[in-house]
Amino acid sequence: MGNYYFHHWIAIIGGAYLIISTIAFAYLNRYSKMKKGSLLKFHVIGNLLAVMLIAIHFAQHLGRPAEFAPDLRAGLATFLLLIIALAAGIMMFFGIAKHKRGSWYLIHAGFALSLFIVVIIHALNNFGLL
Repeated sequence: MGNYYFHHWIAIIGGAYLIISTIAFAYLNRYSKMKKGSLLKFHVIGNLLAVMLIAIHFAQHLGRPAEFAPDLRAGLATFLLLIIALAAGIMMFFGIAKHKRGSWYLIHAGFALSLFIVVIIHALNNFGLL
């Protein structure tokens, strides 16, 4: 499909969905009169699917032979930020460590913002625009 393999397209779809849906969730959660529970379910389920698509892409790159190993600079940073933001989100969603909910929210939001910046740098670099 064009110049990219299938695993690239699913990562592009997953990354785009992750960025767009998270920004939409943050905006609607703050300024909309929609039910917070349905917005949260949309955010959680959709982003878990996006993480799955991105994980498939990352696993494909790690499964390559050593002589064709990828350069893992921004890709590894992206994946690590994604996993940390996901873990903090899971901690908040399932109520693990309820007494520290504010701290988990700051970790989740901070790593999500960092993730957006690194995803944009990673995409621009790999599209040859940076």
